[in-house]
Amino acid sequence: MNFENIIERRIVDGDEHRLVLEISVDDYKKDYDRYDDDIAGNIVLEHLQKRGDDGRPSDAKIHHDEGDSILRITANVHYLGNDHTGYMFR
Repeated sequence: MNFENIIERRIVDGDEHRLVLEISVDDYKKDYDRYDDDIAGNIVLEHLQKRGDDGRPSDAKIHHDEGDSILRITANVHYLGNDHTGYMFR
């Protein structure tokens, strides 16, 4: 997947951090043949690693409506109380 083409938005509300990744469906389909939350979690992990971000993601969800050219992945990202995150892809 070309991580250079991902648009990232962050929402911070107090101690809660939410991540929204927007990806073109065409880019996504070059690597994946289904829309799946496990795949979404792996994309979030790799995206954070490429940014050098040691947040720990949880609750990754993929959102795609048939006919849309963009899909969204949302996740919570946890920072407080973290040791440095070690990355391991599934």
